[in-house]
Amino acid sequence: MIRSNLIGRITATGVLLLAFLPLTLFTCGTSQKIAFVQAPNIVLNPNDAAPLTCYVDFGTTVDYEKATFRISGNGRDLEWTYTPAEKKESGYLLTLMRPKEEYAISIGVTDKNGKETTFPTKLIFKTPTLPESDAEFPKIEVTVPSTVTDQEQLTLINPRRRVVRNAPGENEFNKSFGMLAITNQRGEVLWYYQTNSRISDFDLLPNGNISYMTQDSRLVEIDLAGNVQNHWYAAHRPEGPMEGAIPVDALTFHHDAALLPNGNRLILSSEVRQIPNYYTSEKDSDAIRQKQSVMGDVILEFTPGGKVVHRWHVFDHLPVERIGYETFSRYWERRGFPGVIDWSHANAVVPIAGEDAYLVNFRYQSAMVKVNKKQEAIEWIFAEPSGWGEALQDKLLQIPEDGWNWHQHSPRYTASGNLLFFNNNNYQARPFEEPAALTESPSYVVEYQIDEANRKAERVWSSLLPDEDPIISIAMGRVAELAGSGHVLACFGAILSTEHLDEMNWSNRARFPQWTMVREYKQTTPTEIVWEMKLLPRTEVSSVGWTLFGAERVKFKNLY
Repeated sequence: MIRSNLIGRITATGVLLLAFLPLTLFTCGTSQKIAFVQAPNIVLNPNDAAPLTCYVDFGTTVDYEKATFRISGNGRDLEWTYTPAEKKESGYLLTLMRPKEEYAISIGVTDKNGKETTFPTKLIFKTPTLPESDAEFPKIEVTVPSTVTDQEQLTLINPRRRVVRNAPGENEFNKSFGMLAITNQRGEVLWYYQTNSRISDFDLLPNGNISYMTQDSRLVEIDLAGNVQNHWYAAHRPEGPMEGAIPVDALTFHHDAALLPNGNRLILSSEVRQIPNYYTSEKDSDAIRQKQSVMGDVILEFTPGGKVVHRWHVFDHLPVERIGYETFSRYWERRGFPGVIDWSHANAVVPIAGEDAYLVNFRYQSAMVKVNKKQEAIEWIFAEPSGWGEALQDKLLQIPEDGWNWHQHSPRYTASGNLLFFNNNNYQARPFEEPAALTESPSYVVEYQIDEANRKAERVWSSLLPDEDPIISIAMGRVAELAGSGHVLACFGAILSTEHLDEMNWSNRARFPQWTMVREYKQTTPTEIVWEMKLLPRTEVSSVGWTLFGAERVKFKNLY
């Protein structure tokens, strides 16, 4: 039998505090005994940026192989397993618990022979509520329930709050708030983290940490307790130095970064060049030209210590005279570069497995470009064919005209080597052609088979549903193949509200509300929606809307 001299009490916060009295636990049927010199106790996370977390700490005189924490609350059970080497200063981190619930936590330790001893008393932890302000958290609603599996599916998202363009304090309100959150397929929030700068790219890293990029040109790696593990910033950013972070010789960090197998980061940066006799309009081909400060992308690779080891300047490889719609959108002005116009606007950089190459996605060029990293040369261009000039004609892939992509996001390679991406399908034209109407520009996920040898691209799948009203996502978006399932996860970043479509055009669309959703599609023809989750304003009268840069299905090695 198990004996214990445990002494404990429940506090007003719902945390069971245990007196640290020496005790011995005996496992039935064996003479082995494990002595606890410190009884298990709950330690509240001192970092309030990630509130749905806690630590459990205890000490033993006998070594053990692993510690298992079984957590139960209101019909939901989960289990975290750690080795002693994974114990932090405050103890073992527990998370992915729903807000405003009481959880019972049982603790077991397993010896080298595989025998587990369970602590006789469960600890109690009550999670805090979600923020109630409509400016701090969205309404999350599952509108197509998942029937795919009973196993809990976790989705990592980055809710971005938004008030309409030209609202008082709009730019500061939007950019000064960043959030990451994890939900399950029922739309229940299980973890969230809040910071003071809008987040674009994010990734769950192999070590279980999360990497994210901020609007103020920082790349941050945190653990699930919200503690910063690594931190870099663009040394020449408008905001100046960042205390405690590693500077990288760059003007900006923006949109996307990737962890490479060698531990370095591949990241999007930029530079300003003075271009003489440049455009002043994207609508009038006869408008006066003048010298302009133009922002172009730079692709960087840097070491963990911040040393740049690769730099690829887009100005030196693509024609600067080839512009797209939104060149004059003031994107860089809102980020601290007054008078600077936007040219190439990359939004993704994708290392290509098994090759010394990467893919760069250029939104305003409506182009995806494969770059041979060693030769620093373009291998091919996936884009509508106009305006590239003679020097790049042999780099263009042949794409059916009805498959041209416009202002796309998030190219990914599938397990079969196909190219999957989110086609925002904005404008469907380049300056100075007349753009298509908003209502004729549906956004969707699309997959292509690339024949590099013959320079051809063939469309093999699309998420477009023949009878669905157009979903118009005018910015952002992300896609991911869900390995082994035959499904694709799609994030529709910023969707235009249908109730205002008759008032909107491409020029004024930012002055109207936007919303966002995540869908899981079955890769059949026609496709099938097997799960859908929407992020909406907290109340019907709220002026705060929500968008997403992306969504990613995630798994944690210590969980279950």
